[in-house]
Amino acid sequence: MNARNVAVGWLVVLGVGMVAPGCNRDAGTVKPPPVEVVIAQPASEKVTDYDVYTGTVDARETVEVKSRVRGYIKEVRFKEGDEIAAGTVLFVIDSDPFKADLEVAQGAKKTWEAKLKAAEDKVAIYKPLAEKGTVAKEEVIKAVGDRDEAIGGIATTEGKILDAKLNIGYCTIEAAIAGKVGEAKLTKGNLVNSSGQDSLLTTIVSVDPMYVYCYVNESAYQRYRKNIRERAEKDPKFPKDELKIPVEMSVAGENLFKYKGVVDFVDNRVDPGTSSIKVRARFDNPKGPDHKRPLTAGLFARVRVALADPAPAILVADRVILSDQSLKYVLVVNKSKDNLVERVDVAISDRVQESGLRAITEGLKGDEWVIVEGVNRARPGITVNPKEGKMPRRPAPK
Repeated sequence: MNARNVAVGWLVVLGVGMVAPGCNRDAGTVKPPPVEVVIAQPASEKVTDYDVYTGTVDARETVEVKSRVRGYIKEVRFKEGDEIAAGTVLFVIDSDPFKADLEVAQGAKKTWEAKLKAAEDKVAIYKPLAEKGTVAKEEVIKAVGDRDEAIGGIATTEGKILDAKLNIGYCTIEAAIAGKVGEAKLTKGNLVNSSGQDSLLTTIVSVDPMYVYCYVNESAYQRYRKNIRERAEKDPKFPKDELKIPVEMSVAGENLFKYKGVVDFVDNRVDPGTSSIKVRARFDNPKGPDHKRPLTAGLFARVRVALADPAPAILVADRVILSDQSLKYVLVVNKSKDNLVERVDVAISDRVQESGLRAITEGLKGDEWVIVEGVNRARPGITVNPKEGKMPRRPAPK
């Protein structure tokens, strides 16, 4: 055997030695354990289907506080943004010029009263003398004219007195309604006019109750009324003489429809351009434990109206519903098939309940075990290691 043959032989032996350990590792590969998931059965509850509309919270009353007189502001007696009672003094305007007008008018009245007395005395003296022919009739006529002029002068000055007193009263500006007062447009020392934009001093909006205006399809409104009438027929305690549509509202930043109200006004004509009618919902706005009212004019609001009485439904957490283009589905674990993951196509409601659950209208019976945690690690056709849990839901508001 030559050296070349010896070298080839060693290479073959080394190759076999390297291959053999590799074959042993492949034969000993360990299968990974099943994916751990949490499963829960769907919730079964009574739910209500709603129509939802958008609107804006508005005050029942709004008052623009304006000055009726021209003058300089002496005092501003309110704090901007405070809630005030009706009759609260808001502004005090300098009344000295009007007091001077009052004194002038009162002095003029006294002058005319003196002239009237003198004219009446002349008439009393001249009239019998004129009948005897000792006084010319012209003197009587002049005396009567002076008397009538004095009477007219007194009436004129009384009007000026009343006007001056009114102007003095207008210098103290009070709140016409109870509510929240706005920004002071003019402050102490500024001149306010009695007309035009310069006469606006501030605004007041009422705070309880509050209104929300929405536009509702006329046929939908008639359907709501029908539902209420049917309810009144079934429930003898329902107030038949006041068939107001109950509504619920949520405002910007809140998901819960926690405000309860009623539709208390419907406009007298349908808008032909939109085939809708304007309705107004009324909501009480009492003070809370912090002495503040929850609703403020101008807030964006969503108002919902129940379409029917609550009905049983199957619900799952919104987060466990998956999408496949336009299709919706959930992943369930089939315990009878060694915990095999299966896909179930479903049809869902377009609204999420306050609990955070969404109603399944088709696809589930209610006894399935739906994967609620680990959905992203599971897929149809694999087996998993399930642990039973509860259908997750949104915490109840405190």
